[in-house]
Amino acid sequence: MLRLLPILLIILIGVAGAQKIDFHVSLLGDGKLHPGDDTTITILIENEAKISGFTLNENTSDLLNLITTAKDVRVELSESYLPITVETVNPQLIGDIPSGKVAQASFRIRVDENAELGEYKIPVKIRYTKVTYTFTSTGVDISYRDDFSTEYVKIEITKKDYNFDVLSVKSALRTNSKGVVEVTIKNTGRFKIYDAILRMNASTPLSPDLETHSVYLGDLDVDRTAKASFKIYVMDGAISQEYPAELILAFRKSDGSESVLTKKIGIKVENKDTFDIKEIKSFLTSSKTVQSNSIPSRGFLSVKIKANENMKDAIALLSFDTPLLQAENSPYIGDLSAGEDKEVTFYIKSTAPVGIYRGSLTLKYKNDLGDEIISEKHYIEVVVGSSPLKVEKVETKNLGVGMRGDIAILIKSTHNITNAEFAILPPPSITPLSPAYYTAVISTNETKEIKFRVSVSNEIISGSYKIYLIGKFSLDSVEDLVSISEFPIIVKPKAAYFEVISVEGTLYPDSTGEIIVKIKNIGDTTIYNGVAELTVSPPLTIAGGSSISSLIGVSQPGLYFVGTLKPNDVAVAKFRIDVDKDAGAGFYPITIKIKYDDEEGYTHESSPITASVEVKEGSLINPLTVSVIILVLIAVIAGVKFAKKRKL
Repeated sequence: MLRLLPILLIILIGVAGAQKIDFHVSLLGDGKLHPGDDTTITILIENEAKISGFTLNENTSDLLNLITTAKDVRVELSESYLPITVETVNPQLIGDIPSGKVAQASFRIRVDENAELGEYKIPVKIRYTKVTYTFTSTGVDISYRDDFSTEYVKIEITKKDYNFDVLSVKSALRTNSKGVVEVTIKNTGRFKIYDAILRMNASTPLSPDLETHSVYLGDLDVDRTAKASFKIYVMDGAISQEYPAELILAFRKSDGSESVLTKKIGIKVENKDTFDIKEIKSFLTSSKTVQSNSIPSRGFLSVKIKANENMKDAIALLSFDTPLLQAENSPYIGDLSAGEDKEVTFYIKSTAPVGIYRGSLTLKYKNDLGDEIISEKHYIEVVVGSSPLKVEKVETKNLGVGMRGDIAILIKSTHNITNAEFAILPPPSITPLSPAYYTAVISTNETKEIKFRVSVSNEIISGSYKIYLIGKFSLDSVEDLVSISEFPIIVKPKAAYFEVISVEGTLYPDSTGEIIVKIKNIGDTTIYNGVAELTVSPPLTIAGGSSISSLIGVSQPGLYFVGTLKPNDVAVAKFRIDVDKDAGAGFYPITIKIKYDDEEGYTHESSPITASVEVKEGSLINPLTVSVIILVLIAVIAGVKFAKKRKL
């Protein structure tokens, strides 16, 4: 073999070429994930090493395999700036991958519950050892050096067809007693669910009440929330911690088939409650006055207190020096041991203006001897501020007298709020048409646009009006807070007006006639798809209408398409009208309305326009009489000609 080495060296020196190791990376499966998924993905790594100018023979085959093999391959998923978390060892050691071979690496990942839907590229960092060779006068010199490559695999985060999320779990459970657990869920799937029933299963030391362990929620649209309350008995021996439980949602799909989804939750059991004030958190906003009536806001006051003695069945009581602030609840604290502390939350109804107010906190409880005690007062300073929802900008579309339009409000929040629902309170002549606007999160200093559709009465006077924006939201895990903001809008004069220029045509009793109505657009906007609607009353009826309707006094409108009318354009509408045989001569009222679309595609209806049409005395010579006379004349002429021919 040593004698062949010089020959091999000469051969290799003559054919030395360039080598390159490339990787092809792909994802096993379709790559579709869902928010909240905890799953395993498998990455396939193929070594696509290439070499040029290399002569392959029995003397070089071993060297070729060596220099085209990626050795000690380590694969790492980069999760930076992506809504995923890798929960397994990262990077993973794969080992050697020869050219043309495929290796795989599996990673357990968790997808963020709030991940935005869409496609993502995951960087796959591949580190490996590359074998290189050089030729010397004495033979082949083999060396090893570290190298790396970054490839990408694509995933898509989509909604599940049917899914629900647990938004909140509230509990006030104590050892050896029964309490209530309130659960709020949200339909986060792509489709509506029907006849939903929510059940709760738990294990020792939690025991759900058999009479309330299932709650009927009914139908849940997409993104809608529902609350359910369960009675839970906590067995003796439970400690202050969260215990696992399972929510089971049974429902019907749109095709009628039944399905079941489950979610794990934690239910907190606590026995620690307190009294001496250690920390205060509050959120209170001012009210607004509308037409001499004050619209209250709803805030909260959270107090962390520390007990100085053992307490049983403790209840926290909060009162204020002013009737403008009222606590809506008296939180039940339960039994407390000396040294224990707890935070209690009061929901507060506020009709107070911005300012600083004083409240007092007391505890009502039983001591170790069973005596009922009312504690001393602890005074609390409470600040009522302005709404955290600042109206930055308001834009309106088609907001005119007698029209339906849109109000777009750009709001900015000074707090991080969640589960926000917004509604507007306009003057009586403006009616909201859209339901409350919902948004899941508005972060601190974030601006967000919310929209409402309204109907403006024909009776309203154009001008400026004040609208109140009522926001209901959660803040710092406290739900159903209410804050009120206000903003002005401008109601424009009615944009499209119409005038009946003339009504042409004469009608006669016991006949059908045609009238021509000329209608002019005297407004300042172009209308589209205009339809003139004519309404008459007995003794006139629209030709072709039901005779029964005229007998019972119900008129039927005639319709005539007038299409597009620019300002000052005149349309001609034609209608055929039947006149009753007993109709007397004179003028009879008719009513005309125009239905049309505006440039945004919204449909409107004009105010009714009253005009008149004339019915004249019946003529002795009517179309039937004329026909008879003509026939008689023809017969006479024919008879005369026939008689002349016979004479000849």
